[in-house]
Amino acid sequence: MGGRAVGMSGAALCAALTELGFDREDPLDADALECPFQYEEARSLLAWICSCLRPSNVLSPSHLAQ
Repeated sequence: MGGRAVGMSGAALCAALTELGFDREDPLDADALECPFQYEEARSLLAWICSCLRPSNVLSPSHLAQ
């Protein structure tokens, strides 16, 4: 299996999800999020999530309610 691209890790995914507020009740576990990164098929999607997903490009709950 090839190496991981820089910035792609469970910690990077955890940071992106935390920035979006997905750790409200239970803290996210970066180690538990490492597993998907071992699959070649998932790497491009995970790289996109880690690099592009930000609060500025996600609808807020108030926008969804409209």
